[in-house]
Amino acid sequence: MANGATIQDLTTTPGLRELTRRLAGVSGFYNEPGSAANVSTTIQNYLKADPRLKGVRLQVRPGAQGSYHPNKDLITLGVVNPAVAAHELGHARNMRNSKIYGRVLQAAQGVTNVNNVAALPAMLAIRTLIGDQDTRREVLNILSGASAALAAPGLVEEMGASLEAVRNVPDKLQAVKTLIPAFLTHAMHAMKPVMVYQAGKLI
Repeated sequence: MANGATIQDLTTTPGLRELTRRLAGVSGFYNEPGSAANVSTTIQNYLKADPRLKGVRLQVRPGAQGSYHPNKDLITLGVVNPAVAAHELGHARNMRNSKIYGRVLQAAQGVTNVNNVAALPAMLAIRTLIGDQDTRREVLNILSGASAALAAPGLVEEMGASLEAVRNVPDKLQAVKTLIPAFLTHAMHAMKPVMVYQAGKLI
């Protein structure tokens, strides 16, 4: 798609043809080139509810994970799948409606990403440096609870965008089959530090 493409382009026949052409060769569970018409219907449903979304920029990158980039007001699509398009439009609508909400989500996600990297060395350091078992368990519980609290806003947003997507796509079953595995992947990533800190109490 051209650099100036917007999500509204996917409500047109030329836009859908270009989407299918660019992504038809992508292999994977989420890619459904035959669902292009449902992509258009889904986006039209969102635009009827909030016409301002038509200005959201669009980038097509074969095989890329669907995502919304609030700083660029840009949706990236890597598959032909109405549920993925709907899910990312849900994020766009939520974050466009409240800039503060978007910043809080981004900050929480950033800290969660750092925590994902730091959790294992932190847990091992705690086990090495804190000899008292009760104190060690208390510290690990505090870190586990803090990690869960940091992950919660992102998971709530993911769940909300997924539920909204299911309401707006023509094929509800296809959306559920797409979005449940995607949500579980998000959840496992977000909650990884919690699992690491809890495991530190057992090993």
